Amino acid sequence: MSHPIRDSTMEGNEKPTPAQCSSAPSGAVNSNTAASNDYASQWRPLVVLLLVACFAVRLIAAVWVDRHVQTQGRRFLIEGDANGYWELAEKLAHNQEYAIHSPPRRVLRMPGFPFVLSLSIRLFGDRILPARILLALIGTGCCWLTYELARRMHMRRTGFWAAVYVGFHPLHVGNSVLILSETLFAFVMLAGLLFLLRLLDEPSTTISEHSCRADSKSSCGTVGGQRCRYRLMRDGFVVGCLTAVAVLVRPGFLPWLLVAMTAVWLLLNRSRALRMGICVLMATGCLLTLLPWAARNATVTGHWVFTSLWSGPSLYDSLNPSATGASNMAFFDDDNVMSRMSEFEMNEYYKRKAFDFVRQQPLRAAELAVIKSGRFLSPVPNEASLSNQVISTACAVSWVVLFGCAGFGAFFLRREAGLSTSSGRAWFWSAMVVTVGPLLLFLLVHMVFIGSVRYRLPAEFPLAALAAAGWRGILNHWSRTDATTWFERRDSTGMTTVPTRGLSLSDGETHRSWRLAGHIRVFRQSAADFEINNCKDAWRFFPSSDERFDFACWQHCWQVE
Repeated sequence: MSHPIRDSTMEGNEKPTPAQCSSAPSGAVNSNTAASNDYASQWRPLVVLLLVACFAVRLIAAVWVDRHVQTQGRRFLIEGDANGYWELAEKLAHNQEYAIHSPPRRVLRMPGFPFVLSLSIRLFGDRILPARILLALIGTGCCWLTYELARRMHMRRTGFWAAVYVGFHPLHVGNSVLILSETLFAFVMLAGLLFLLRLLDEPSTTISEHSCRADSKSSCGTVGGQRCRYRLMRDGFVVGCLTAVAVLVRPGFLPWLLVAMTAVWLLLNRSRALRMGICVLMATGCLLTLLPWAARNATVTGHWVFTSLWSGPSLYDSLNPSATGASNMAFFDDDNVMSRMSEFEMNEYYKRKAFDFVRQQPLRAAELAVIKSGRFLSPVPNEASLSNQVISTACAVSWVVLFGCAGFGAFFLRREAGLSTSSGRAWFWSAMVVTVGPLLLFLLVHMVFIGSVRYRLPAEFPLAALAAAGWRGILNHWSRTDATTWFERRDSTGMTTVPTRGLSLSDGETHRSWRLAGHIRVFRQSAADFEINNCKDAWRFFPSSDERFDFACWQHCWQVE
């Protein structure tokens, strides 16, 4: 498998050497770096202003929600889960046993979210408003990570539109200040997706992956645009660790580790041994991060439990003769099995009951799966306390826009990537994994467990990156009617022409189409289209901090010409 742009510059099967990788004239490299920094500095104030606005609206929502629940004589808007999280956080803050209820349940909830709440309690006491403000800050961090994910996947403008969507969506604003785990989970998940995209976004090359330059400033650098294998292995380990941290917040995310490992195995264009090593490190990072929690559970229950002992009742809540797709845990108090069973036995008991129901009534179980998927994909909130005509209409419109633009985004990226090349296919599917993958995973999980819009909200953050690419593609398609086609197309000689729709000199950065278009003619045609007198001028018009694009452009500018 070969990278289309780089290989197009290698006449006669010429293979670049590691020495060539650092032999580009320093003036061109410095010019490229300076232009890239200038362009980034132009965006920085706008992004900072956007994040300040995102935090401001969440701060207002935190104060409003806190006053609203106080006037109703309550502490939390959604009391069931929030009460449990807050009680566990108080136990952690006061160095008490991590357990609630009587008889005590010690592995009821994962410790990630109560630990963050306990930090607020330690600093500000038993006051809920500071905790809401802390969650508002984490929610703003989710907006920033969404921007970064979309920027790395496509371009800065795409990241800006993605951050605008999640920054001002009413459900995301409101949910970020509730004492619920979704906001913290989304933050950790997005961090993991960024590292996974960085890991998968690796071009192919003919350069040996053992060609680290010992004389460079860092013994683990890049060669021909490819990162050293040790950096890839480090990123894989970090992905595993971040997946485990997300599991410590929401245990249903554990299957994502298998998804990420499969993506690395299928999409990363490196040797089989290196891919296997990265997958092993991902699993190792996840295991080591979860190990302290599992060891603690083995001490208090006698069983190595890496998630929680609430999956059984949750499963039976969604799969029982009276199930409706919504949560109704009344059976747990009615059965009172904790009076005669241990916590581990109780969990296994309800798992068996749920499996028995599926075996006895498979059609009803399938019907419930459809109902729960409808609740999960509902355009309006499921909670009656969050539903009114204004909120429902705003949420429905925004969900239709998000879903529709995400479809256009997949279409544009598919055409833009050029699936006729192996690199194009790898990049397209990498983008699909990190943007659509979480939504599909959560959909499957909540077709088994209880389905709700609340559980979908974290998956909307990466999906917004894909939707922003679609939105930008639609705007460019309508506004740039004088440009040539947005998509790559073949001329009479079979060579790929430049996709200029959506690409202007003001973009100031390398569009993915330029990286994947292929053939030497791309750069020569670009010089003609944009009246660039010399291909070297492309450095200041299309700067990029991406080493592999720098190498490809240098190959053309300094060797081919």
